[in-house]
This record gives sequence, structure tokens and C-alpha cells, in this order.
Amino acid sequence: MGKLDNHVALIFGGTSGLGEATAKLYAQEGAKVAIAGRNQEKAQAIIDLIEQDGGEAIFVSVDVKDSKAIQAAVEKVIEHFGDLDILYNGAGILDNYDLIEDTEEALFDEVIAVNLKAPWVAAKYALKHMAAKGSGVIINIASQATGMVGVGGTPYMSSKYGLIGQTRQLAHEYGPKGIKVNALSPGFIDTPMTEGIEDKRLLKSPLGRAGKPEEIAKASLFLASDDSDYIQGQNITQDGGWTLGGYPVD
Repeated sequence: MGKLDNHVALIFGGTSGLGEATAKLYAQEGAKVAIAGRNQEKAQAIIDLIEQDGGEAIFVSVDVKDSKAIQAAVEKVIEHFGDLDILYNGAGILDNYDLIEDTEEALFDEVIAVNLKAPWVAAKYALKHMAAKGSGVIINIASQATGMVGVGGTPYMSSKYGLIGQTRQLAHEYGPKGIKVNALSPGFIDTPMTEGIEDKRLLKSPLGRAGKPEEIAKASLFLASDDSDYIQGQNITQDGGWTLGGYPVD
């Protein structure tokens, strides 16, 4: 028996990094998985692995900057599997770490569209189904940026702080309707999104290393499963202790 038997999960940003690791783990735990993204080739490779292990998964093509495409993705999953139990909002992009005076407005709009508006749109349509049946889970992937400053420019920081507010509000509105909504804030994780980025502050964190996508996936499984049913509207930080600050003990 898996922790997610008979559950259907829609994973935005599921073709690489945290989303990929989460899709694989959810499938191992019995969930039927829909991988939403733009790269069908990458998605198919993940689906092949899931199916080889006896799981079930599909690819849903979507550009998360397109609200209609997000709506269509949610509807396709419900039509294909007949249900939707878990919404994982994991698509995200970084900015250039620039000062606000050097940041183009177009970049701000793009980061907000992907990191903040897309989860809102996905929740809008997923919650119609979840609320009607009286159960469901939403997991928003935020960032350690919500516990410190300096790990992004103003577009990225604004988007992730906003996502925490969105998470808390949805938990307040839909918790009474049987919906569990929480955020997960990873630290510096070894993924394609962080490739080429070096931050010496990481070495001063208690664990002194980058995290692994599989480690974050385990926390996502906890939030998706019944094990976390008394956790609501929270932001769980998983950063190896980075946001504790301070320096290593000699």
C-alpha cells in the first residue's frame, strides 16, 4: 500500500528538478501522475520510467504564462483520470539578481506570471473540482527567499513572498471545505534552475551543501499524504539550515 494510492496528482514543472523527483516519488507511492510542462521529450522519459515500475502517468502540454492553457491542463487531467486530488505548483523561474533600477519591467511581469499568477490560476480551476467533492491538496513551491533577503532580485522575492500570502489565504478560505493548502520553501537545491549559480553563503549553512531534489520530494510526499492532515496554511522551509544565519562553529 502506497501513501497516495487511488490519488491523482497534477504536477506543474514536472519535467525536471524538484517536479521530476516528486512525480517519480508520487507514482511510487501509488498516485496517478500528470506531468505538466513544455518539454514533451523530457516528460516522456519520466513517464517511461514510471510505467516501467508499474505506475501510471501522462504528459500535459502547458505554458504556465497562458491562463487558458492552465485551465485546459486541469480539465484534461480530470477528464483523463476522472479526478484530481493533488495540485503541485512547482513551475518557477529566477530573475537576474539585479537592483530594481536595473531591472526591466518585462522581467518583473514574467517572473510574477510564472511564480505567482500561474499557481493562482491553477488553484482557481482545481479548487472548483476539489471543493465540490470536499477534499484535495494544494502544494505551492515557494523558496527560502521567504525567510531571508538577498537570494534574488525584487521580482523573484516579490513573487515568492506573494505565494506565501496566497497559500495562507487559500487555506483560510478552503480549509473548512476539506482542502489542505501548504507551501514548501526549498533552499539551494541542485537542479537545472540553479546550474551555474554559486553562492558562498551555502558553505556557511549548518549542512554546508546543496540539497537534492529527492530530499524535497520526500517533504512534498508528506504534505500530499494523510500524514500531514493537521498542517494547514503553513510554509515549511527545507534549506539545510541556511536561513538560520550565523557562521559555522570552529
